[in-house]
Amino acid sequence: MVNDFEGDIIRILSVFNPWWETRKIPYVEEFKRLDFRFLKSRVPEKEIISIIGARQVGKTTLMEQLIELLIKQISPNRILMIYGDNTELNTLSKNVIKDCFDIYERFILKEEITRIQKSVYVFIDEVQKIDNWFNIVKDYYNINKNIKFIVSGSSSVKILEESAKAFVGRAETQIVVPFKFLELIRFHNFRNKRVADDVIFLENISEIRDGLKKLMETRKVTKRHIFNFFKLFDKEYKQTLIFEKTVKKLLDDYFIKGGYPAIIKEPNLRRCINILTTNIRDVINTDIKNVHKIRESYTMEKLLVLLSKDTSENINIANISSILEMDIKTISQYIEYLGEAFIISTAENYRYSKVNRLKKKIKKIYLNDIGLRNVINNTFDESILLNQREMGKIAETIVHNHCIRLKFKISPQTNPKLFYWRDDEGEIDIIFEHKNKPIPIEVKYKNKIGGDDLKTIRKFIQNYKSGFGLCITKDTFGIDDKILMLPIWLFLLVC
Repeated sequence: MVNDFEGDIIRILSVFNPWWETRKIPYVEEFKRLDFRFLKSRVPEKEIISIIGARQVGKTTLMEQLIELLIKQISPNRILMIYGDNTELNTLSKNVIKDCFDIYERFILKEEITRIQKSVYVFIDEVQKIDNWFNIVKDYYNINKNIKFIVSGSSSVKILEESAKAFVGRAETQIVVPFKFLELIRFHNFRNKRVADDVIFLENISEIRDGLKKLMETRKVTKRHIFNFFKLFDKEYKQTLIFEKTVKKLLDDYFIKGGYPAIIKEPNLRRCINILTTNIRDVINTDIKNVHKIRESYTMEKLLVLLSKDTSENINIANISSILEMDIKTISQYIEYLGEAFIISTAENYRYSKVNRLKKKIKKIYLNDIGLRNVINNTFDESILLNQREMGKIAETIVHNHCIRLKFKISPQTNPKLFYWRDDEGEIDIIFEHKNKPIPIEVKYKNKIGGDDLKTIRKFIQNYKSGFGLCITKDTFGIDDKILMLPIWLFLLVC
């Protein structure tokens, strides 16, 4: 006989898991981003998968798409979804995972946990809201290896640290971020039923990435090496030229709106502003405030305004401290919290010696989504495209964010780091380090590239023996000695 508590949990779980009755999941987003391809290959292999990222980037959508896939392959009763942020569930239960799984085991699965022979998949959304989740998941895994967990959350450091301690070698982490430019192109093709075009865009990308990795790892780079690599870009360039008008229109949209899925799908700019404004306030006033117990969340909002204005520039914490009338230590902590929530990222001044890097505390700051930055900065409209100074910041910010993704593809790691470089004579926007070799990347979003634009990057290539460098331009495409000049839209497609 079911008691009241069990009845309430069954009722809640039935809402979370409608496929137990209908054998299908209600509406699921049809467009599948590239993250889905990776995750679907890992779900059968890994015991625990963590999907982490900022609010509203599509973590829950990915979980729903994985469930939809599994329903076609196994009995729907072998799939359990738990929403860790559900208020009623957290009110009724002091041990959400245990109570839900115990009742699921008895009334839905109807198999003793120790005797489970075939895989059972447990999805937990917003897992960071559940205390001690990692130890509970570990206990279930230790009882029966056929119980596989897919969890999602919005607090990167907390989930990464807890996963690392509890699931050494048994967990896979997938960081989900707003759509990169290639995903926007893919979504456009999908929405317009031009799937064949998608193949053209994807055809050479992995080959170019492999070529870049090979070039970076070449001990002594010659002009022939550089030219052979350039030919890979040239092939992609010629294939995509037939779509150039569409690509540039989508790039302008991306400059304004960024890559949050809901924003890409929403044509009304006013609604986009409302969505992003609500999103950032929820991140600060709910996620960060609850995790770090901060009192002055409004001060953090004001800090984010200052950081948004200065995206791609060096931050002066002492100056920010004076403006906000807050001590430097607290400002530094708040910047760290915003990084943990995937709102910003930072870059340190590059020094070949890691010891010397520690001495250089000045950092550049980047907003992780340019649409979010434009909303905070009150520049979320088409007029921003005519502001040359703002477009310089926007272009560098987008290139930096895409370089982080590119670095993850070339040398996978949980937290890829980029640098910048500066001396008394000049600065280079981005230093992409791979196997201790620094590759300079300069962003020049303008119509003509002159000799002076490349002077600093030449000096860096010579002094640090980089072998080659990249200059990301508005439209210029070609080679100048050891420097590849690539239109921004072409470079972004490869990241």
